[in-house]
Amino acid sequence: MQPKVYKELSQAYERGADHIWVINIADIKPLEMPFGFTMDLAWNASSITFDTIPAYLTVFATREFDIDSSSSTLAGEISEILMEQSRLIGRRKYESVQATTYSVLHYRENERVVSEWRDLADRVLSVLDKLPQGRRDAYWHHVQYPILSGAAYYAAMLGLGQNQQYGLERRNSANSLAEQVHASFEADYDLTEHYNTEIAGGKWAGILSQPHYDFYAAQGSGNDWAESTKDVLTGLWYVQLRQNATYEFGNLGIFAEGNPNSAQDQGRSLPSAWNSEPTTGQFAAVLPILDPYAKGGTWTIDLFHRGDYRVPIHWDIDIPDDVAGWLSFAPSKGVLSREVLEQRVNISIDWSATPKDFNKTVDVRINYDTSPYFDLVHLPIVNTRVPEGFEGFPETGGIVSIEAPHFQRKSEAGKEGVGFQHIPHLGTRTNSGSVALRPYKAARAARDAARDAWVEYDIYLFSPATSVTATVYINGALDTDPTLPMMYSLKLAPATANFTRLLGDPATPGDTPPNWRTTVADHVWARNVPLGNLAAGSHTLRWQTNSPEVYLEKIVLNTRNALKSSYLGPPETTLLG
Repeated sequence: MQPKVYKELSQAYERGADHIWVINIADIKPLEMPFGFTMDLAWNASSITFDTIPAYLTVFATREFDIDSSSSTLAGEISEILMEQSRLIGRRKYESVQATTYSVLHYRENERVVSEWRDLADRVLSVLDKLPQGRRDAYWHHVQYPILSGAAYYAAMLGLGQNQQYGLERRNSANSLAEQVHASFEADYDLTEHYNTEIAGGKWAGILSQPHYDFYAAQGSGNDWAESTKDVLTGLWYVQLRQNATYEFGNLGIFAEGNPNSAQDQGRSLPSAWNSEPTTGQFAAVLPILDPYAKGGTWTIDLFHRGDYRVPIHWDIDIPDDVAGWLSFAPSKGVLSREVLEQRVNISIDWSATPKDFNKTVDVRINYDTSPYFDLVHLPIVNTRVPEGFEGFPETGGIVSIEAPHFQRKSEAGKEGVGFQHIPHLGTRTNSGSVALRPYKAARAARDAARDAWVEYDIYLFSPATSVTATVYINGALDTDPTLPMMYSLKLAPATANFTRLLGDPATPGDTPPNWRTTVADHVWARNVPLGNLAAGSHTLRWQTNSPEVYLEKIVLNTRNALKSSYLGPPETTLLG
């Protein structure tokens, strides 16, 4: 929120808009802090920078919540809370978030986003008892209500998406998740009523009572935006808990992260005594590529009950003997019941004990109560290593994901002083911010120097890759200078830059660019760049732009056609060195 506001207004000021700013802030009452931030910037544009926004919020917390100036830790904690809120809401406006915005299947995206909001809500409440009693209404207004209501909204909307996926998979836990979603929906309105009756003795009753669920009208209506007339939550799924699934579908479900097969007939496998080879089922669970450079080093499968929940399912995992010394599952056995409807199983690999250059799909058996039948989980395991001394991003799982501030080198600033700088806090797809040309005025004036500046990222491929593509995520922006339309180049160094226009010309001069209406809510421009066929080994990506208004957030390479669809893109992969 504050970083995006600062970006737009500081750029306007740098380009001469230093007398009048016209700002649409809708309702002023809930937005005193960002409005005050804007006015302080207008009063003295040099008093705030990207780097000092957290300090500004610390001063705000000290003043508004009557915190003793010697208790900088408490004010600093509130500042961090507000910065995290800014990061989370900067990804997408609340009213544009739908059940399917964040992927339920890929990169644990839906789960991670809900967890981030839940953790932030916990931090908000942990501060409450440390504040003076007389300032808790102010804290509710500026911090507690905005974040708790945001957490409830995300829990409801994203929980709805997860509930629908569970319904497709016929998980018995779909029902309890549906109740949690409904509880979050109700909790959101509880907060509204508390605001109406308790805060400042009910002085601001009704100020935040606008319906805020179901903002989108039906697709295809010719108008994809409509204000909600009443909060409504639609599309909850329930399953019949007392009913078995069809025998082919199976009462034991297996979800391998990133794989949709758990919503299909995963198939019954027969022991080799019955067939020459075990059958695997057309829709067996398959993990993504497992290799030493995956962040966290742990993968998961979910085992879940989708039969008569009154009948327990005893299960155990049978690891092949030739890999049992370095491949482990935790837990490796258990019981699914009406009390425990699902179990997450963590998969770990001891890479130091894994055979060098191991490259094989390992089939692991899940045995359960329908013996002699069992299910298989397929684990494609690849133990390849970069050469000693390599620094940069090795491919992992068929992709490379890079947060822009984590470059390996950048060009030296010339006599004009123009070069790339880390822009902290400004990022909708990263945790580390973005990069952009600076100084701002010099980069606009010295246009040749701006185009010559670069940052580089080193990557490593373990085998030749064909038709490699990169996706670049650029912070949302519009062309505002007809003499300097925004352009970018991503090439393999030392190839000559190939500058490409970021945005197309609008159909009508002065209108928004093509696809703006469908992508403005994303808060980034995502652009695909073909890189062609790449040999095995190390490569260097070079990023260049022509304008200081192009802020690069993330680069994602699809090296093995393994990139999965998601809103945020895959989390950053391992950086060595």
